[in-house]
Amino acid sequence: MREAPPPQKTDRTTLVFVGVLLVGAVLMGWQEVASQEVLPEHSVAPPFKVERLDAPPLELASLKGKVVVVNFWATWCPPCREELPYLVSTVKEYEPKGVTLVAISNDDRPGQREAVRHFLESFPELTPYAALGEPELGAAYQVQALPSVYVIDREGHVTASFRGQASESQLRRWIDAALGE
Repeated sequence: MREAPPPQKTDRTTLVFVGVLLVGAVLMGWQEVASQEVLPEHSVAPPFKVERLDAPPLELASLKGKVVVVNFWATWCPPCREELPYLVSTVKEYEPKGVTLVAISNDDRPGQREAVRHFLESFPELTPYAALGEPELGAAYQVQALPSVYVIDREGHVTASFRGQASESQLRRWIDAALGE
């Protein structure tokens, strides 16, 4: 019968290598969390003029004095479809305090109007807030993922920006902060 070999000690090089890997993983995770912020806080929000379905075009400048929640979304985006109902209900709750929503569709341009109109049939609460986006506007807001949300204070400065699906509690915190509450 053969004896089992004695257990080998882990050498110092292996321990250092594992340590470096762990530190790298932590830093990458931190970078991912930090990269969810899209536009720098307190930066001036890029101006826009967006087309709407059954209303005149809307300019960001016309909303000065209000807290504006800008949401980039698409009809085909599952996280967007999940986020929009509580986004709309939260903004409606805050409207008496001077908060509004501009929900900018990032659907492809050739069929965008029809896709949004069809989507609004199943979610009519979004209709007063729905707008049609252009690729240049998404680029100005550095949209790289959908949904992306921005909160703009009464003076036109970005107070929060987030890439990905925001939670209702995050939205409330961002809106409260923009209102100074």
